[in-house]
Amino acid sequence: MLLTLRGITALLGLGLLILGLGWWIHPEPAAHLLGATLLEGTGRSTQIGDSAAFFIGSGSMLAWGALRANAHILIAGGCLVGLVAPGRVIAAAAHGGAWTLPEILGECLILVLAIATAAAIRRSESDRLFY
Repeated sequence: MLLTLRGITALLGLGLLILGLGWWIHPEPAAHLLGATLLEGTGRSTQIGDSAAFFIGSGSMLAWGALRANAHILIAGGCLVGLVAPGRVIAAAAHGGAWTLPEILGECLILVLAIATAAAIRRSESDRLFY
């Protein structure tokens, strides 16, 4: 079970990392993949820089945490992704943004997966102490 959770989490992190690199290399398809359009001027610079940093950072943490069996890094990466969900709800409810339920559910799923993987790693570590 632990190996499966770590593998799924690592692949998911790798996907986010690749998406982040896509923001640097070819941002228009990366934006389109997220249902967004590229902004102009300073907004575009901010959009590309912040989006790349978010996806590279969270993806790296999820992948590295899973590959190295580091529960703390996994939780950090999962929380970064999970915090997007309330931001989306606030954007839709208070600022006229679109309700993006599939994306919100995906972000919550990534957070739950990161927590489950981290918990399995911790359980495995504590089991090794007693054997």
